[in-house]
Amino acid sequence: MATIGVLSLSNDGRYIGQHPDFGYGIGHPSRYASPPISKQIPGAWANNVVSGDPDCESEYVKGAKELERNGAAAITCDCGFTVRYQKAIASAVSIPVSTSSLLLLPALLSIVPPDKKISVLTADSRCIDAEIWAALSITDPSRLIFEGLEDTATYDYMWAEKGEINVEDVLADTDDIIARVQKHENVAAILCECTVFVRVSPRIRRATGLPVYDAAHNAGLLMAGVS
Repeated sequence: MATIGVLSLSNDGRYIGQHPDFGYGIGHPSRYASPPISKQIPGAWANNVVSGDPDCESEYVKGAKELERNGAAAITCDCGFTVRYQKAIASAVSIPVSTSSLLLLPALLSIVPPDKKISVLTADSRCIDAEIWAALSITDPSRLIFEGLEDTATYDYMWAEKGEINVEDVLADTDDIIARVQKHENVAAILCECTVFVRVSPRIRRATGLPVYDAAHNAGLLMAGVS
């Protein structure tokens, strides 16, 4: 049975509490037919991966090779900004690699009406830059609207080396970002870059009535091709 490999940040956190709208993360075994195998990348912290530290690239490459040796049939990551290292990682192994749900954007721009926009929910909207556009082969981002988690409790949690956050706080930050999306006109779909949104994407879909795509859909597409 095909197994997905997950390259993970070095950050380690804990969610406190439970809620029906707060589901499992990208690496939870229940999301796959076979339990995933993971590799935590030394020195890959949320702050330097999101900002694009080139020193992280070689460690991600090493981690991908290790996952392939250990039997992974495809590889993804637990941070959407790892798309910065997509080309290097994919070039280093012989199995499919899709580091980020952001890689779904070119296809989504093609399938929604040309006069409509896509709202991108991200960990930090300030760090979506030319390097990311190049990785996605997107030359015109004018149909994309970005809303980020900066200045929230969830953002602080994700940046901590060993953070803790109450589930209710994540849901409150989710509701805030939903409200911001709803202020925009002509939005036809939502793409979630940050993997924390995997846990709450049904809540986002229900509140907005829009199609919502996230890192779990990206991983599912990978595994559909190798299973």
